[in-house]
Amino acid sequence: MRVDVFDPEMCCSTGLCGPAPDEALIRMEEALQRLRQEGVEVSRHQLSRDPQAFLGNEEVYRRILSRGSSALPMVAVDGELRFEDGYPTYEELRTALQITT
Repeated sequence: MRVDVFDPEMCCSTGLCGPAPDEALIRMEEALQRLRQEGVEVSRHQLSRDPQAFLGNEEVYRRILSRGSSALPMVAVDGELRFEDGYPTYEELRTALQITT
């Protein structure tokens, strides 16, 4: 099981630095930490820091070509683009991963 998060450009890898981080980023990082604890492989990517990840997922690459960075964030589950234009909840990620316990 794998989750790849394709983030917009941020000042750091999680966007949680600074005095007032975005609540959506806080919730996403908490969800990803919980998934890691459950044994899910999780990676976060930013275009300037990891362009190969964007090139390596055909659907993500196609969306970036057509919409530019406005398509971000996007989330792929086991290589399949499942979420775009916003971050999913922990529950949505578990459903996409077919985790039922």
